[in-house]
Amino acid sequence: MHSADLTSHTDVTETTNLAAIEQLKEQRFNEKNLIIYNPPGENDELSARFLRSLAFATFKRRSPAFLRDLITFLQDREADIIEQCGDYAHFDLKRTIWSLELLRDDIINNREFQIIRVKSPDTDSWNSFLKGLGEDRRQWFSAIWLHADCYMYRRIWSIFQRSETLKNYDYFGDQKTSIVTNVAPLMRDILVSTKGIKRSQEDFQYLLKLSTWSNHGDLNITRRGAHDKIYKQIAKYDIDLLADQSFDVWQDLIEASAPVYVDIVCDNAGFELFADLLLGEYIIESGLASRVRFHVKAIPWFISDCTHKDFNWLVKFLRKHEFQELNAFGKRIRGYIRDRSFILCDKSYFWTSGHDYSQMKRVQPCLYVYISQASLVIFKGDLNYRKLLGDINNKPTTQFSDCLRGFQPSSVCALRVIKSDIYCGLPICTVEKLSEENPEWMVTGDKAVVQVAIKHRLSSDIIV
Repeated sequence: MHSADLTSHTDVTETTNLAAIEQLKEQRFNEKNLIIYNPPGENDELSARFLRSLAFATFKRRSPAFLRDLITFLQDREADIIEQCGDYAHFDLKRTIWSLELLRDDIINNREFQIIRVKSPDTDSWNSFLKGLGEDRRQWFSAIWLHADCYMYRRIWSIFQRSETLKNYDYFGDQKTSIVTNVAPLMRDILVSTKGIKRSQEDFQYLLKLSTWSNHGDLNITRRGAHDKIYKQIAKYDIDLLADQSFDVWQDLIEASAPVYVDIVCDNAGFELFADLLLGEYIIESGLASRVRFHVKAIPWFISDCTHKDFNWLVKFLRKHEFQELNAFGKRIRGYIRDRSFILCDKSYFWTSGHDYSQMKRVQPCLYVYISQASLVIFKGDLNYRKLLGDINNKPTTQFSDCLRGFQPSSVCALRVIKSDIYCGLPICTVEKLSEENPEWMVTGDKAVVQVAIKHRLSSDIIV
């Protein structure tokens, strides 16, 4: 045997051995942590204990990779962070990175959740939530997926809160602001194409769908069509809307009793927030509502979620932009805020809790009463959808309203680009057909839903 052949044979043997070792490690992990090899059953709560689930893939691969990337980002940006946060941030960064590595190790080894020790406005409520979990629901691979997902992001924030120099630092901020700069031409083109549109069912549905598809991703949406035709192409996306109740949303609004408020529970900052503001302006200018109220996150959340800082940053970015259309739009938004046609709601830590929305009335009754004032509450994005459904594996054909488990402070609308394996209100065999064509279809962001659960109210029900 030639030396080259011998080397090649050795390499193949080593690769085979390494693969066998990894497979054995996986098998031992699954046995130790009682991983179930079958997919979740109907009405099961989604969890990483199911091997054939997105939840398992999240904590086995995605979350550890995300934390590794966050650590690398902090290391690479140390000089900029020190310039922004002060010289002592050098030492705080070392402690923060060490804590993030420990969190990553906790996930990889499926350790039990820890209580949150850093005192913050939501510390007591989070610890009460954690203590209320069942004993078999306090680890990464046995907890309900929604609970573990939210807990990870809350732990990350807690790590930064320990540091005096980094506690106000938004570790996702650079990604959010850089994306907005890149899509400024797209925003300008949309403003041009929607200028002067009047009150009509068709135009409302278009803007509602634009707000829906804006959740596809600040950059990804641009690949679905040319910038100058994005608004005109929204109708072409209807084939990818697996459920479209946009007409029902329109009908609910035009029949609502005055005063009409619309609440938008926001998801992403950047382009998606821009689309939400555009929808809000249309709702005000067309007389569909007298007030639009925006709910955003109290802390950095799920990478791209909108905070109060992000909201104010975008309005300022628009007002100061060199594009006349963006400049004028930003000034109009500021005007709506000043005359209280737009309300940026006060911080509520409920949106960044581990609770699903069926618990809002019990856990945060004031917030429940507040959003009950609205004629329509629009929930944006995949995480809000998961919180509406409680991460329960409903039968895909079950009606949206039947999956809310009693949560209906008002008419509830979901605008969701599908990015996880949880669904309801779909035509028969839709999930089966799509899964046969592409088993990963639910994470591509190529399908969406516009769904609504109508709550009819009398004028006497309205809280002024």
